[in-house]
Amino acid sequence: MIRTTLTTGALLAALAAPLSAAEVNESVCGASPGGLWSLVGAGLDAALKAEAPGSVMTYQTSSGGLANVVQVKNGACAFGMANDGDLAFAKAGTEPFKEPVEGLQAIAVLYDWAPVWWIARADVAEEYGLESLADIAEKKPPLRIVFNRRGLLTSAITESTLEALGVTIADVEEWGGSVQFQASGEQTDLMINGRADLLANTLFEGHRSFAEMTAATPLKLLSVPDDAAAAVIEKYSLKPWTISAEANPGGDGEVKTVTTSIILFADASLDEETAYTVAKAMLANPDKMAAVSAAMQRFTPEGMKDQSVIEFHPGALRAYQEAGLM
Repeated sequence: MIRTTLTTGALLAALAAPLSAAEVNESVCGASPGGLWSLVGAGLDAALKAEAPGSVMTYQTSSGGLANVVQVKNGACAFGMANDGDLAFAKAGTEPFKEPVEGLQAIAVLYDWAPVWWIARADVAEEYGLESLADIAEKKPPLRIVFNRRGLLTSAITESTLEALGVTIADVEEWGGSVQFQASGEQTDLMINGRADLLANTLFEGHRSFAEMTAATPLKLLSVPDDAAAAVIEKYSLKPWTISAEANPGGDGEVKTVTTSIILFADASLDEETAYTVAKAMLANPDKMAAVSAAMQRFTPEGMKDQSVIEFHPGALRAYQEAGLM
């Protein structure tokens, strides 16, 4: 029989050597190739490489969160990015899902600081005495409103917010106004060219569109009444938010609204060690996540766990527990 003898010194050295995290070679489904989600995907890849050298997180383009639920479930991607509302609808089986989607588990909140902005032309707001969305329901002005594109969570939230106040698109049209659905760039152009009176969209504080619009016309932010905010928070699993006075392009104080969260998720079948390594990579390297864009400067390990839409994957949960965050 052959025996292997390990000296005491060698044994201690082996025990003291840090264990390298296992390599992860997976993909994450995001959205468009040039948007923020693609940059977040790059940050995730950088954090993962720092934690587990040799790892690769490949970003795959997609049409967004709703599609990513399907992509993750059918195995096209191990990880997906989705809005909190997308995951809430999937979990409940709300349209466009025909039945509840089971087994979706969270890895981390990527960001939750893209609030819903209701941006009016200041002259129109002054003409009709608009301070809050409640004033629209009460005064019935003929506003030309522009929402984001149909099929996106943002447009659903904004339309539902008005509905919570008893205002429908048909009502706006009956009052002499109009409602159209356009991408963010087109929304900005319509405001600059004076062809829209009220824009509703999810944007980061300091977004370049604010400077572009204020160069053309003074702006006025409208607040979201508490009852309307509560309705969409419950329906889409959102969070309350207050836009700071410093970020208000209208320059007239804080404004209450709601905000969405973007969540990195996976299927429950994902290997626990893989989920653990990915979560730990972001916890240990928040600078890699924050460095990809000015919009990601708020990223912190503490914020990664701030969601209750779906349960956390056991691997991610273990990483948070080891970090003392849960």
